[in-house]
Amino acid sequence: MNLNLPISLALALALTGCATARTDAPPVPRTTKPVVSSAIDPRFKPKSTQEIAQGRYGLVSTQPTVEQRDPLLQIIDVHITPTLNATVADALHFILQRSGYSLCAATPGVQMLFSRPLPSVHYQLGPISLIDTLDVLGGEAWQLQTDPVLRTVCFTQRQVVTNDPSLTAEGQP
Repeated sequence: MNLNLPISLALALALTGCATARTDAPPVPRTTKPVVSSAIDPRFKPKSTQEIAQGRYGLVSTQPTVEQRDPLLQIIDVHITPTLNATVADALHFILQRSGYSLCAATPGVQMLFSRPLPSVHYQLGPISLIDTLDVLGGEAWQLQTDPVLRTVCFTQRQVVTNDPSLTAEGQP
């Protein structure tokens, strides 16, 4: 007995049943326009006023970064050409060049620091924050002082402390 014939007939009946049209649904007029609400769809609103949509899928913050609030906290990567035979003052001017800060005028006391040759280890610094770079270039004998109003960077000499145990607290033997 051949089973292909009954299966084919059942399949043909099932497919013809899918092709029948419904006549009980009212026709939809083609001249109607979709209703648009005057309110913005909440799905497309930013989650807060501190974020905005950028591109198709991204949300970005509108708040300034820490580095934008305090330029001395920006991360820098410094490479000074060794053939320049740079001084500490040259390196400080180079580093501060695009930071928005400038170096204080050289007083006789700080001129000693500024005129020193730049150590070879300081020809390449970073990635490191700008304020740490300034502190490294000054060394432990110099205190970094910044003026956020004038946006200047200054150095003052620290009290010299020696590690010689033969000297007393006043520096006398």
